[in-house]
Parts: sequence; C-alpha cells; structure tokens
Amino acid sequence: MTNRIKGNIPFYLSIAAAIFLFFIVESSLLSKNFFALSADESGHTLEAYEWYKGEGQLFSIWLPFFKIVNGLALKIHYDLLVTPRIMSGLFGLLTLLSLIILTHQLFENKIVAILTGFLATLFLPIAVFSALPLIEIYFFFFMTASIAFFLLWLRNGKNKFLWLTAIFLSVGTTTRYEAWVFALFLFLIIAYQLFKSCKTPSQKVILIFSFALIITAFPVYWIYLSTIANESAHGFVSSVTNRYNEGRIFSEIKNNALYQFLIINITSLNIIGLASLFYLVKINPNVKKYSIILFGTLLTFSVLSFVIKAMPTHNYWRIAMIWSLLLLPFTAYWLYHLLDTSNSSPMSKFGFIIFFILLIYFFNSQTIQYTSLSYLTRDDINIGNFLNKITTEDQSSKIYIMKDGSDKWRYSNILVASQKPEQFVSELHNFDYVSSDTISVDQQLISEMVNLKIKFVLVPSRTIVSNGLEYFSEIKTFKKWKVYQINMI
Repeated sequence: MTNRIKGNIPFYLSIAAAIFLFFIVESSLLSKNFFALSADESGHTLEAYEWYKGEGQLFSIWLPFFKIVNGLALKIHYDLLVTPRIMSGLFGLLTLLSLIILTHQLFENKIVAILTGFLATLFLPIAVFSALPLIEIYFFFFMTASIAFFLLWLRNGKNKFLWLTAIFLSVGTTTRYEAWVFALFLFLIIAYQLFKSCKTPSQKVILIFSFALIITAFPVYWIYLSTIANESAHGFVSSVTNRYNEGRIFSEIKNNALYQFLIINITSLNIIGLASLFYLVKINPNVKKYSIILFGTLLTFSVLSFVIKAMPTHNYWRIAMIWSLLLLPFTAYWLYHLLDTSNSSPMSKFGFIIFFILLIYFFNSQTIQYTSLSYLTRDDINIGNFLNKITTEDQSSKIYIMKDGSDKWRYSNILVASQKPEQFVSELHNFDYVSSDTISVDQQLISEMVNLKIKFVLVPSRTIVSNGLEYFSEIKTFKKWKVYQINMI
C-alpha cells in the first residue's frame, strides 16, 4: 500500500500543478477585465437573483440549474458580480478533474491523463467558461462526470457507478438541452450492455427501467411545465427557435454545431485528436463506445438544431464546446504516443516537442482571440458602484435606464453591477428605447417618473437630452452613460 501511494505521488503532484495552472489562467482573464461574452451572463445572474429573492419561476427560456445553484450561493455570499463567477470557477475546476478521471479510465494511462489536464487548462471550453457566469461550464462538468462514471462501470461492473452515471446525467439535463441527447445515447449503450450481460431477465428489466426513469424525470417534468406555460408540449422549443434570426443556407451551416466543431478544433490544432480516436476505436472497445457518444450526439444535435432552428442568437461557437472538450483526451494521446516512441525514434521526440509547443501556442492564441472583448466592462462596474452609493441613503429612490435601441440588453450589466436590481424601473408607458442622437423629455414623461419614485435616469452618453436643463441635472458622466437627477423630485 505504501509503495502504491509513493508511486502515485508524481501523478498527484502533476494534478496539483494542473490545478495551479488553472488558477493562473483564470486570474489572467479576470485581470485583463474579461467579464462577459454577451448579455446572457447578466441575464442568468438576474434570474438567479430573482430565485434568491423567492420571486423566480422554475420555467423560463433557460433550464433552471444555474439560477437554483447561484440563487442558493447568493444566500451564502451576496455579490452579483463575484459569487456567480466563483461558482463557475468551482465547476470549471471540477470539470478539469472529471476530465482527468475520464481520460484515465479511457486509456488507463496516467501520463495521458496529466497531459489532458494541462492542455484543458488552456483550452477554450474550460479556460473561458470557468470565468463566466454561464450555464456551459455546469453542462461540461455533468457530461464529463457522467461519462467518467460510465467508463468506471464498464471496467468493474459495479452498480454504484451505474447509478452515479444516472444521477449525474439526470442533473445534467437541467443545464442545457444538449444534455438530453447525451442522456439518450448513454441510455442506449447502457441498455445494450445490460441486455447482453449475464444478469437475469428480471434484473435487466429493473436496471434498464430504473435508469430510464431517473434520466427522463426532469425532461418529462419540463415538458409538462412547458405545456402549462405555453399551452404546447413543445413550447420550450418554440421559445428558443422564435429568438433565432434565420439566415441564408450558408449562414445556417456556419452556425451549426458540426461546422463550429470543425472550425474550433482546426484553428486550435485539437483536430489531431481525430487521428488517435480513429486508430484506437479499432482496438479499444471502450473507445468505440466513447466515439459513439461523441459523434452520435454531435451529429444528432447538429441535424436537430438545423431542422428545427434551435440555435443560440449569438456566439454560435459555444455549442460546439462540449464535443471539442471530449476530443481533447485523444490529442493528449497523440502527444503521449510521440513521447512513448521517442526512445526508438529521435524524430518522435522532436515531434512531441514541436506539437506540444504548437498546441500551447494555438490554444492560448484562440483563448486570447475569443476574450479580446468583454461585453461587461469596467466602466459598467464603475457605473453600478456609483449608483449603489447614491441610492444607499435613500432606498426608496428608483433608477430608470433609457435603453439604447442599438443594444437593448447592455443595461442589464448595470443592474448586476449596482448590486440592487430592485432599485430599477424597467418599463415606462411614455418611453421605450433611445432610437436617435436626441431625445425629447416632456412633462408627461417626467410626471410618470415622479409617480414611480424615479430619482435618477441613465442616458446613453452619445445622446443629447432635449429640454434637459428644465427637468434634469447631470451629476456624473461615464464612457457610455450619463447619470441625471430629476429636478422635480
């Protein structure tokens, strides 16, 4: 036992080093003020805030895991900017560890597992989404953990790993709809394995039925909620497709998960993992099952999303991340193969060094490219801090943001940054969006603001307020917004 522990020390130290590198990468992203890809981060945070306040509904456009977990986390530490990002970082770390375990179970090779861990800290799916309050990183964790438990079950046949697979899959179905496709494929493979096992017919039926019951519980319940909310069982699909702006056929192909998978992995060089996968699928039965999960879910989701237009409205590359992450162990195996044959072939050692450096370079370059702009800016945070400060003494005063018609969602960043979303009035009868460089303020609009106890108004900085001096006093100017106080209050 002692010798076994001593033998594993280098492996555990390598995992610790990978974890240390993970924190360095995440810290570097935050230090360069990368806080968000889009308005979705603030949208998810505001949903979690409503859940935290006890005002949120379970059914919405998004599946509920994020808002439930982060709503609970806000009860422990209330900070709408920091807490959701801590939770994403935590699940990013768990994803990294589960991917290392998955790789070890797949190849039974510690070196490949460690190489996967080091590469994963730099790779887009973990590097970026561990820093953002989005649902992706939760989805990644539950899928990698489910597959890791599935591989453990294949290796030793213990039912506890089968139930852990079912439980993690079941929770995963509350994160993203893609998890439903993963659940289907894992169920089919597990059902086949159980069907050809030596168990009695009754045991097979009980296990298959129980597994199916666990993983379908939430999807069935969600469809039920959709039927109530939308008067249609497929209303949750329509709510997604209605937001998608259909383009021409070439745009549809470019936005598709399969196309994005190829682009992400070609530009990162992770595509070389396909060579290892195609080689190993012929000699390793577990890799064959793994490839069925990887390609089966990718192709199924790509076809379904293309046909029913169930696509995100922006940042289409996000949907290909899970399959890119699942390909990474085979890229690590490619490196290991070069390293393993380096004693007999000097060219292999040279190849290992070259490819390792290239992968680090391309992974890092890709991450830098996709994090070059932050939708939530330091200026937004400064505005939020300022509004928080000026409303501290008068908790009854409200704030109204004149939303910029060219970007109707950016205002949500300020709600989050202020830490006081309840202080904001979201809609007025006498005003909609800022649609020009000049807006007119009249007595009717001011009267409505006064009645709603609005004391402060944010206006896009590029906009001139007509009759502004009569009703408004400018108290602070930021890069994208001006803060006014209403004179008549």
